[in-house]
Amino acid sequence: MLVRTEGIVLRSMPYRETSKLVTLYTRELGKITIIARGGQSLKNRFGSTLQLLSHVQAVIFSRPTRSIQVLSECSHITVYSDIREDLEKLTIGQRICEIVLKITEEGQRSFELFQLLINVLTALNDPKSNGLVLNLYFQIQFTQQLGFAPAFSKKSVEEIDTSGGYLILNDGTISNEVKDEPSAVYASRGVLRAFSILCRADFDVILKLKLTKKQYPELQNLINQFMSYHMPETFPVRGQKITDQILQSSQK
Repeated sequence: MLVRTEGIVLRSMPYRETSKLVTLYTRELGKITIIARGGQSLKNRFGSTLQLLSHVQAVIFSRPTRSIQVLSECSHITVYSDIREDLEKLTIGQRICEIVLKITEEGQRSFELFQLLINVLTALNDPKSNGLVLNLYFQIQFTQQLGFAPAFSKKSVEEIDTSGGYLILNDGTISNEVKDEPSAVYASRGVLRAFSILCRADFDVILKLKLTKKQYPELQNLINQFMSYHMPETFPVRGQKITDQILQSSQK
């Protein structure tokens, strides 16, 4: 059966002599691996649509008995030109794709996750957007799709004093003090407040959020620990280290 679907290219690699093996996260089929026959040839009919981060309309020849489906047609919906021309944003876009690729299951479908991907990549493509904030926002919003979103109260955030507080990794609550809680991670008041904004504020508010150079790595580390705690086997920690190295070099 032929399925027409909108998707984001999460990975694209050579396959045999002339083809490409491509992983998409799609609106209708979720994460799906497809083969693009002739995708490596100079005159291939898919053009540049198979590049990482491409937002495409794909026509897929799908059979339930096959683990890898066949790409029939592919065309661009959106070309994220600003992302491709900015090293920091390209690195962040690649990291977002890696997280979705590593954590989601083949055939796992979530319209909410697909829309989150589109919203964040569209905002990332805006020359005025803050890629670092969007990276953090995507990761913490992704936890909602995975079923372990932070569960703190507004009051607990307001009660954090100037000495800072704690994020309880086990359930995502925020506390001013902790006793005998092995999964408690300390963070400054500013970082915990920024964490709460990333979790629950409207997207328009996120786009205006400002972080200091000191707050970003602390907040990234906090989110990494939270996600790693709930996904110790699947969260791509090594990829984050590589991302951090590239981002640090690009900011010099």
